[in-house]
Amino acid sequence: MKVMIAEDEIVERKAMRKFLEENIQSLEVVGEAMNGRKAIELAKTLSPDIILMDIKMPGINGLEAMEEICNIHPMTKFIMVTAYDSFDYAKQAMKLGVKEYILKPSKKEETIRAIFRVMKEIDQDKQMSDIRSTLLLKMLIQGENTYNLQRKLCPNMQSGFFIVMNKYVALPSEFIQYEKIGLYVSDEKIDNAFVLKMVRKLQLQLGEDIFIGVGHPYSLPNNLASSYYEAKQALRHLVEVGQKKYGFPTRIESSPDFTPLMQALKEGDEDRVWSYFDVAVKQLDIEAYFKVKQLLEERDLSFPEIPYEQLTSSEEWREFFQIVCLEIRRYFQSKNKVERAKKFIHENYHKSFSLEDVSKYTDLSTNYLSNLFHEETGETFSDYLTEIRIQKAKELLQQNEATLKEISFLVGYRDPNYFSRVFKKNVGRSPKQYQMMILK
Repeated sequence: MKVMIAEDEIVERKAMRKFLEENIQSLEVVGEAMNGRKAIELAKTLSPDIILMDIKMPGINGLEAMEEICNIHPMTKFIMVTAYDSFDYAKQAMKLGVKEYILKPSKKEETIRAIFRVMKEIDQDKQMSDIRSTLLLKMLIQGENTYNLQRKLCPNMQSGFFIVMNKYVALPSEFIQYEKIGLYVSDEKIDNAFVLKMVRKLQLQLGEDIFIGVGHPYSLPNNLASSYYEAKQALRHLVEVGQKKYGFPTRIESSPDFTPLMQALKEGDEDRVWSYFDVAVKQLDIEAYFKVKQLLEERDLSFPEIPYEQLTSSEEWREFFQIVCLEIRRYFQSKNKVERAKKFIHENYHKSFSLEDVSKYTDLSTNYLSNLFHEETGETFSDYLTEIRIQKAKELLQQNEATLKEISFLVGYRDPNYFSRVFKKNVGRSPKQYQMMILK
């Protein structure tokens, strides 16, 4: 790990450097700063993991320097070092996330323990960062909202692009990596020329047997999914042709080979799903996986608990699609149930009945029917029934062949006064006022 020492006393600074180099071999002292301003400048270029920061320094003090460095490198850890046993300083330091606070002159054991505690914290943060990075990549590929993760991992993002490789190799640290996929995020606007120059250098480093498909750079996180699919298309073309080792997609594919399969799935036509499956199975990849996931989630259906990494054969993809088809079948069966419920209402609006009666007719539980009905129609069962009854009442009022009491009974209301209140609430006029307006 890289450590930097910020201390205005040269004797103290050199002594600390010698102490660290002799006692903690896993640390590399990458720089020394004699004041807060120099500490900020060095931190920008050296990106230290740990900074031993003296609080009292001329000009910009240690706390002020630390606050500015945190904005540049939020992952840097600090150990505050001072001869002043001041609780006020400690409180300010704790607000900035400092957990270690050493008083000068410090004991050798105390300093070592403090540094090892910070090193352990850095290792834990790195493990968590790797988990978050993998999650960020998966969410970006799916086009999901990544605001919170992006703010943690790349708060100053101005541009970003994806690469996809034909084999797994470890990418340089500036890439966020998940298996064969890499994401590069820049704090500045970058263009295609910058991307190609960078990837050319990367490809030469990785070796001749590595092909790298490259996606165009985008400034908005929501558009980075496009960069991923472009990189995937580019890699497919590079491997097929076998001439170039890296590059952007030569053309934008309007529809992948598995589009007919996805369309059949969307329409709930299982016969077509399986007729297309054998043709499309070789084209099924992470893009297809996430498109299926998106389709099910849009319809509030359960997604199979099968990680993409397990879908390595035609048989496993077939099992995956069998589970998906069951969910799709349930969705369309539910839609039919709603149509049955609507038919029941239209045929029986003039009678007295409840949601429980309709649930028995559709063979669904009352709660499930209620939620499903609202999801499909955008209205509650009660509102839908009232709307049908009011519409029928309007038609009868226009015909002017029945009394208001008779109309009330004909549309399912046994209390004419209640019918009048419901009518006025929905139409804005009483039944009599509405009729007089219509018949003028």
